[in-house]
Amino acid sequence: MDNQQRKNNSLLAHVLGLIMLVTFCNTASASDSAVKADTATPPGIVCMMNWAQTFYPNLFSPPVSGVQFSSPYIYRYYPGTNAYVAVSSTDNHVYYQGPDDATPRDMGDLSLLLKESGCGEKPYPVIFVHGIASSADTWATYRDYLVSNAGWTFGGIPTFNPAAKTVAISCPADSMSCTGSAGNFYTLNFSDNQELPLDVQGGELAAIIQAVLEANPGATKVLLIGHSTGGLAAREYLQGLARVFDSSTAIPYRDDVARLITIGTPHQGSFWAETCHVNFDIFDIFDKVGICDLLPYHIDSNSVSIKDLQPSSSALDVLNDLATHPLPANVSYVSIIGTGQPTLTGLVDFNEGDGIVTDTSQNLIAVTGDLPLELKSTKIDIPFRECGNKIKVPIVGSVGQTHTCETTDIDVGAEILRNLQ
Repeated sequence: MDNQQRKNNSLLAHVLGLIMLVTFCNTASASDSAVKADTATPPGIVCMMNWAQTFYPNLFSPPVSGVQFSSPYIYRYYPGTNAYVAVSSTDNHVYYQGPDDATPRDMGDLSLLLKESGCGEKPYPVIFVHGIASSADTWATYRDYLVSNAGWTFGGIPTFNPAAKTVAISCPADSMSCTGSAGNFYTLNFSDNQELPLDVQGGELAAIIQAVLEANPGATKVLLIGHSTGGLAAREYLQGLARVFDSSTAIPYRDDVARLITIGTPHQGSFWAETCHVNFDIFDIFDKVGICDLLPYHIDSNSVSIKDLQPSSSALDVLNDLATHPLPANVSYVSIIGTGQPTLTGLVDFNEGDGIVTDTSQNLIAVTGDLPLELKSTKIDIPFRECGNKIKVPIVGSVGQTHTCETTDIDVGAEILRNLQ
């Protein structure tokens, strides 16, 4: 069991140093190249090279789409950075040669880089779960990377129909490729993103997991990746608390999840949810500033989701009573913790976090303590950019959030891939 918070430990970053922070949109699309990939080139090698140029553009740019051959190497050359990445058929190792290197540097066994990059075996379908006031679209950039550069098959958007109590898997109009059935990954939509209690979200997720497994005969488990409240919905199901919206009967966990990765998830709630609901008069005195204005989309301050996200809510009290409702011991858990923005924990008190959820609340280990579970947590600083925003709060001053930037952050994306196998 690994209970230590760890920073990104990429094999390339460890050897080569500082990673440039950029958005997916600037790096995910490979440019045309006069060199075309040989049909005999293993797809894992192409995937790994695409990963290198997407997540490490300071080392490999501009992006290219083909490979070249010079025995014993399959390689790509990047004229912008005057660098090579190659795989040797002699030892099946990955090599890097930069502008200051006289000879190629051995980066290690290809199999390790395939795991690091998410380019290895895909034993389980992956389901991406969105958070409050969000949708499957929050994963669109990551979806396009997995399809275009990693060779993953997009199964579609599973959505639960409360009236029929069925799940339909659809394909978005802007998707480059989508089966609407079997696939390596899915980006779900909840039937409502603010008025569903956490346990009902867990019930919809339970039905979606079943539908995804039915669409992939032979698969017995899934991997869950939940952003924000999406991670709490996953826990509701795993801890046997999920239910259908018009029933009080809990849905038992079916032993069909291999790993849960949570990103920016408020395991212990968020002060913002409490103040959004209460709507302190002080914020109406000064320029009519609402505390929920910190998020770039409409939040209903009286919604069920906001009430459930308050640190003292009964929903979180039940969910975090692990003695009564334990997390399954045969599931592994990863907490990806967004940091870099001071986060209110009281009217004028701040902790580290992503502006919305503190680092402590994002860390599942802070809830589980010394329980014998396979747990890992990783802190990632999220740079402030257009996906975030700031407001001026009376007495406190300017506060900002990058919580909504986490699903498109390049380092978060790399950490997800690192934990999929």
